Amino acid sequence: MKIPYGYVLVSDKIIVHSKKADVVRSIFGYYLAGASLGKIVDMLHVKGVPSPSGNPKWGRAAVDKLLSNAKYIPLVGMETYMDAQFERDRRCNVDYDKVGHPRKTVRYQSPSLEIN
Repeated sequence: MKIPYGYVLVSDKIIVHSKKADVVRSIFGYYLAGASLGKIVDMLHVKGVPSPSGNPKWGRAAVDKLLSNAKYIPLVGMETYMDAQFERDRRCNVDYDKVGHPRKTVRYQSPSLEIN
């Protein structure tokens, strides 16, 4: 079993690691304040916070996975966690067609490709 970031195993008990739990709370706070996943990655890198895998820089996918993991409810609270889930849904531009295939709801086109 992999122990989520922000928790540690001590004497066969999983407990909160206070310093990493503060990082988790700050990630939720930055996200709810409007920061993008990339901006959160940059802020963590500037602060020198290593990723859960030990890399010096977090990945956007790691931040996104952390934000969606219900195991962080005890650290951030139900209200903050649910606010983050609603915000993730609001920011997502992926929709599913009738067959269930993911499709982006917004298609971007380069202005240089416009036909007059």
